[in-house]
Amino acid sequence: MKNKSHLPVKNSPSAQLLIDRYLICDSTEIDRLAKGFKYKTRTNFTDAMRRQYGVNRNPQDVKFQEPVINIPEINILKYEPKTGAGSPETQGLVLGDWHYGAITPTFNPQVADTRLGNLFKSAMRINELHRNIYPVNDLVIFLVGDMTHGENPYQGAKVGSIQQGAVDQVFDLAFPKLLSLVCSFRENFATVRIIAVPGNHGRISREAPDTSNFDLMLYKALSKAKLPDGITVELPNDFCQIVDIYGIRFFVHHGDSVKMTNGVPYFAQVRKAMSWYITYGGFSYIVQGHIHKDDYYRLSAKTKQITNGALVSDDPYALRTIGTSTIPSQTTFGIHARKGVTWYYSLTLDDDYFPRG
Repeated sequence: MKNKSHLPVKNSPSAQLLIDRYLICDSTEIDRLAKGFKYKTRTNFTDAMRRQYGVNRNPQDVKFQEPVINIPEINILKYEPKTGAGSPETQGLVLGDWHYGAITPTFNPQVADTRLGNLFKSAMRINELHRNIYPVNDLVIFLVGDMTHGENPYQGAKVGSIQQGAVDQVFDLAFPKLLSLVCSFRENFATVRIIAVPGNHGRISREAPDTSNFDLMLYKALSKAKLPDGITVELPNDFCQIVDIYGIRFFVHHGDSVKMTNGVPYFAQVRKAMSWYITYGGFSYIVQGHIHKDDYYRLSAKTKQITNGALVSDDPYALRTIGTSTIPSQTTFGIHARKGVTWYYSLTLDDDYFPRG
């Protein structure tokens, strides 16, 4: 009885495809073909191919075909460099959570002084780089609170953890340094606009009114000092301020109004931002401190969050609530009239906290 063929009918399209494949494939592929067409061995399959189609295959003569890749036409994009100065921008600088007066294993007022010197040099270096591209002649400083550590035991200000009392922290430590820093920036900018909001460490006590706040004492002292022309201080009437820069609205607050959830209150911030957005008539950016961790991210399609770092390091608050030691940093960014915040830097203020190889 004649063996039944499992192969496609001769001269059919399927047969031609099989022949083309058979002539170029390797031995492993032949085994797969033999099995697929229900032949017991490779020899049975190759014999059937010879009988039905008259094709012989010499493995030594097989030449594998390289796949053909069609390269599409490449459209080269062109960029024409602009000549001359670009559109002016304003530099924003967030200062907060200095906690002057606090003492930790890696922080004290003398360390704070050094870090503020590094802050000035870093902020001006970034300004210098951007001024090579376009004018950046105005500075807006956001003071977001907790400039001193305070003296409340329930906030961790216990004997041994602070260098001196709250009033001395304000007038002997924070005020001279803040005044010097602001006047130094005025030497390099046409205008310095200061926006201030209070923090929670400035509160005199739980029972005292919100206006009894050491941050407000510091800000009021700064506003009454004989400042150079071009420096303005905008004091708060509430826990927050709405700031207009180029018609772009910034919602500025300390951050303690948002409840902590697992260290960093992202979800709580989104909920609060939605409520504040409606209450205060909309804004494009939120600027805050409080959590001692720098960050910059989008809260919604209309709003982004800028969270400042802290001057203090190894503070018990960050270790307890966030689970990590604070990296001493403050934040600076650029503001364009049409594009909003165009660049962002978190300034690390101590060489010991740079990455190590």
